[in-house]
Amino acid sequence: MSRSPKTASTVAAGFTLVEIMVVVSVIAILTAIAIPFFGRALEQSQANVAAANLRAIWAAQRWWWLENSTYTSNLQTDLANNGLIEPQIATATTPYQYSVVLTDSNTFTATATRTLSPTWSGSFTIDQTGQVGGSISALNQSPIQAAFQ
Repeated sequence: MSRSPKTASTVAAGFTLVEIMVVVSVIAILTAIAIPFFGRALEQSQANVAAANLRAIWAAQRWWWLENSTYTSNLQTDLANNGLIEPQIATATTPYQYSVVLTDSNTFTATATRTLSPTWSGSFTIDQTGQVGGSISALNQSPIQAAFQ
């Protein structure tokens, strides 16, 4: 049995340059569409963490009030050092910085302010009633609110 020689009609394996360029173009278009959505999803998740941290501050403030009949404005000394909140919350500077302002011994407002972002700004708040409010926003984007209130 002899083998026949290869003819011109035999198909070569591999991809043409045009096929590769089409695939690269499709990937580039999909990436250009997905990146803004990914950035917004990342910002939403950070906002949800900030709201959860505000809830932790609220719970710690309630505990502090039960023990001392007053709220505190010192996150680090009173709440973190006594194990009522995680120390990372009290000392955080990015992506949110947390603070507490007392109106009197029976009312407070805790704030999570968005920091060090070139595009996003704003803050979330929680008061002694446990109501989370506020939003963050960026130019040409709809505001982001915490996923739970």
